[in-house]
Amino acid sequence: MKEWNRERVELHMLISLARSQRALCRIIESVADHIEGSEQLAGHVTENLKSISDYQHALMLKLSNQKQPTRKRVSGKPAKPWLNRNV
Repeated sequence: MKEWNRERVELHMLISLARSQRALCRIIESVADHIEGSEQLAGHVTENLKSISDYQHALMLKLSNQKQPTRKRVSGKPAKPWLNRNV
């Protein structure tokens, strides 16, 4: 994948993560009033939101920290296949 295309894909992924974070904030605000009276429901919602947040965090780290070098295409004549004599 070309470098400019890779950066474009990463940018779209980060934009999607930011949009997802805003959606989570809206969910938290709208659910906050309803879970105030129910401790069990609050715990369930908290676990679900924690799972989503952890996933987003892992995805963000993967995008920002582990940039793999781009592979260069090699053209030429391929070598003969290596075969094991015992097979």
